[in-house]
Amino acid sequence: MKYKLSLLLTLLSINLFSEEQLYLVDLILIKYLPDFETNEKFLPPKLDIPENITFLTEFPYPKLEINSLPFNLEYKYQDLFMSVKIEEDSDLSFSEDETPSDIESIPTLEVNKSVFEIDSAREFSLSAEVSKIARSRDFRVISTKSWFQNIKDKDAAELIFIDSNFFKGTRIFGFFQLYKERFLHFNTKLYLSELDPLFTQDERLMVGKNVFNEEKELDIYEEKNQKVLYEVVHSKKFRSGELHYVDHPKFGMLIKLSKAQKKISSPDNGLTKN
Repeated sequence: MKYKLSLLLTLLSINLFSEEQLYLVDLILIKYLPDFETNEKFLPPKLDIPENITFLTEFPYPKLEINSLPFNLEYKYQDLFMSVKIEEDSDLSFSEDETPSDIESIPTLEVNKSVFEIDSAREFSLSAEVSKIARSRDFRVISTKSWFQNIKDKDAAELIFIDSNFFKGTRIFGFFQLYKERFLHFNTKLYLSELDPLFTQDERLMVGKNVFNEEKELDIYEEKNQKVLYEVVHSKKFRSGELHYVDHPKFGMLIKLSKAQKKISSPDNGLTKN
């Protein structure tokens, strides 16, 4: 009996440690607006493109078609108004042992969504930080990114390409990797480029795959009139739930990693969470 119990516990422990934990990754890409005085000289960085890149994808929400209407619709005046009724009681209900904060505290990957997929409709967990930065005269939020992924050992960890695209003439892009050893770690190499009509880049192709294992080819200089000005390389050990900062005198990145769960479909009782 003791042997069977020991064997069962061993099998369960093997399954426990082999299962990959799902995480939600949230990033804020930031540019410094003032020209801080520094003795550091910034040489134009050399752009290195690694192999085995993973591309993030956008969740394909249907596009809305907006058709123009004629000015004269021949409606009666009273037909132009809608009757709106607001119920005092919300249709949200919670048990006595549950609170809204408890239920919403664990990020959940929906059934029809995938890892490495950006969902523009999902609430961004660092929205409060974005608001604070937006009110500052010293910083500008260039972009935010958010996706789910499983974190693997270093040898199997995906190398993710992140790209803000251009916002007010500035672009932050580069490569980002999360992996686990005894602790969680991340490596990143980011570049900042700015639009320059007097400068022209040659084509620079980058090959990788998305989560659906589809091979993609991307010209990293699709916008030809840009100049890569700065580079930052950063590696750090960190914990889930902590907010970390990748720092450079000209730009930076805030990152937060949160343990998550995936909603699964059950044939018996509809949707459940594992």
